[in-house]
Amino acid sequence: MTDQPSSIASEEISASIPFSGTPAKYLKICVLGSIGIHAYLFFGYWAIKVFLAHEPWPNGWLVLVLAIASTVWFAWYSYRWIMRLDAQYGRGSGWIQEPVTVKLPWEKLSRKKKG
Repeated sequence: MTDQPSSIASEEISASIPFSGTPAKYLKICVLGSIGIHAYLFFGYWAIKVFLAHEPWPNGWLVLVLAIASTVWFAWYSYRWIMRLDAQYGRGSGWIQEPVTVKLPWEKLSRKKKG
């Protein structure tokens, strides 16, 4: 059991569990995300040019090379961004830690009056 009040749904409790991120997981997320986004854009561009505009492939292999280069660049910079976001990179010299007090909404158990 948890010391969470019963008014909090179990979905909310499971959603509040922090992501156990590791650099390997972050790299996998960034690489697969970059490939997925760029494949969607590349094949969408290809489908529009071929099926809707009835044009041949416009620039030979230039578009494919640019898409691959953009995929690698986006994966690298998104990996750097997510590692900095998770404080895996950086010295922390730009961070500010301010103390904050938060009052949580716990249920109050009330005693029933006898009588």
